[in-house]
Amino acid sequence: MDITQELLIIAGAFALAFLTEAFVEYFIGQVMDKFPKLSPFKWLLMYISAVVGVGLSLFYKLDLISLIIQQDITIVGMVLTGMAIGRGSNFLHQFVSQFFPAKK
Repeated sequence: MDITQELLIIAGAFALAFLTEAFVEYFIGQVMDKFPKLSPFKWLLMYISAVVGVGLSLFYKLDLISLIIQQDITIVGMVLTGMAIGRGSNFLHQFVSQFFPAKK
């Protein structure tokens, strides 16, 4: 695999992290914001993001670990990549929330 393919795979992982954040926040986070009884469960968003990230990683057979150690794609690598994608979306959300707060 050449460097161009590897960079495209890494860019794909960043894109999936961004999309995971965007869609989890849009479809679930907004619902939790609108219904006060659901607000105490907002902590679940990070776990939902992790599940979505793992699902996307398995669907696309994305394994960043295999890029690093130059091995074949494994289920463990795909799950770890998915967890990183899900967590990456939370880091992105925290960054955006901190530096670009919602206007009231």
